[in-house]
Amino acid sequence: MNGKASNIHQKPTRKVGFVLKPHGFNGKLRIAIEDEDYDPAGFLLISVNDKFVPFAIEEFNEKAALVKLHGIDTLERAEELAGHSILELAADGQDEPQGLEGYTITDRNSGQTFDVTGISYLPNNTLIEFRNGYKDSLIPLHEDLIVEIDHENRTILADFPDGILDL
Repeated sequence: MNGKASNIHQKPTRKVGFVLKPHGFNGKLRIAIEDEDYDPAGFLLISVNDKFVPFAIEEFNEKAALVKLHGIDTLERAEELAGHSILELAADGQDEPQGLEGYTITDRNSGQTFDVTGISYLPNNTLIEFRNGYKDSLIPLHEDLIVEIDHENRTILADFPDGILDL
């Protein structure tokens, strides 16, 4: 699974790197980009307090992994961003689990089957939404819980955590 995050009111995003530390005293930042295909197109999207904040790029030195962002002009402002994730908007649903609505999900342990109603993208967690009687329930879309997705038969086999159906 890839690491995705999204604000409920925004498009899904994925983590492409993080801010390492300030560089110098004028607000420059040393960054680490983990995705070799990522190209910051005029701005960096940084996760700040579980919000995705775009910062306009004033200067970018790819070889030195240094960036100067608009509005970040002091060492103190740069230190506030150290350790935060750099995100990228997912383009046209790229890398998103599509088409799981209408599938059924079965708990391998109990044999219970439920209708999948959607996918929810939360910071660092993608969830499968399913109908459990008269209420909606969620299970993380994670390789430790999802045993198999059969697209031909539109079924998902999962190991439900204890008590998840009681929530």
